[in-house]
Amino acid sequence: MDLVISKNKVFKAIRDYFNNTDAYEVITDILQDYPNLDPNIYPIECEVFNEKNEKFIKYLHTSPEIQMKKLLSKYKKDIYQITKVFRNFEGSKKHKIEFIMLEWYRVGYNLEDLMEDTQNIFIETAIALYKKPVIQYKGKKYDLRKVEKISVDEAFYKFTKVYPEDYENLLRFLHKKEGLKKEIDYEEAYFRVYAFYVEPNLGKDKLTFIYDYPPTFSAFAKIENGKGKRFEAYINGIELVNGYYELTDPIEQEKRFKEDIEKKEKETGKKYEIDKEFIDSLKNMPKSSGASLGIDRLLMILLNKEDIKEVNYLYYVY
Repeated sequence: MDLVISKNKVFKAIRDYFNNTDAYEVITDILQDYPNLDPNIYPIECEVFNEKNEKFIKYLHTSPEIQMKKLLSKYKKDIYQITKVFRNFEGSKKHKIEFIMLEWYRVGYNLEDLMEDTQNIFIETAIALYKKPVIQYKGKKYDLRKVEKISVDEAFYKFTKVYPEDYENLLRFLHKKEGLKKEIDYEEAYFRVYAFYVEPNLGKDKLTFIYDYPPTFSAFAKIENGKGKRFEAYINGIELVNGYYELTDPIEQEKRFKEDIEKKEKETGKKYEIDKEFIDSLKNMPKSSGASLGIDRLLMILLNKEDIKEVNYLYYVY
């Protein structure tokens, strides 16, 4: 029963925070006509039948982003949603196929505003559980009022002495560390160095925001001054939040989607389609920033758990 009570307090704190900051809760469909086209995220495909027994292919959303941005384009108000999402090929102490996501959008916010918003959510959920903005995780105390902000360039150089867009030196680093013999492409080199030599060091002593990504990894973010305007938030090497200064250029977004479709077709043999309604909606989308937060992972941190399955009511994981 303790877990039920703790989760209830966290959900209530999140909703209270958004309600007190003039954001509106929305609910969008989980079953979609088109898959989310997020880099390195794979949808679950479903066969469904209508009343005439006609078969259709649908997709469980990997995030509510597409439908929420359609709403944002139409109503131009701050919105948030807590929902189940589904991602194929997931599973570890930090990953599940099915998990709970908080997604929100703030009209007129820049990336700094969104970082502060994110920090406030961490503070409010901690207070709801412990009556103070301080938590214990893996033997360390984290005062959530204190944060570190570090760019991707700074983090790579700090922990590897290599810059993230220096492909040749990324390969040399991996050769030195792992004895890498074969040549791998830039994306794989970047993610190997990031996942094994940068990410584990983030958020060791305090809540950490890493920001300004190489354009190749900007996803749904605008690119300014040669950097993808997005951030991730970490505690103890665990990624909790992905935030974006949202891209509103329909031409650029369609180009990125086509690149992701081509990549996934090579990997899986499936050729996905683009939701043209979403592309059209970007013409009316206000300047805004948005983020997604994995609530299961947040609960792991808040409740000092080692494994994501420990925050499930029935202690079960796929």
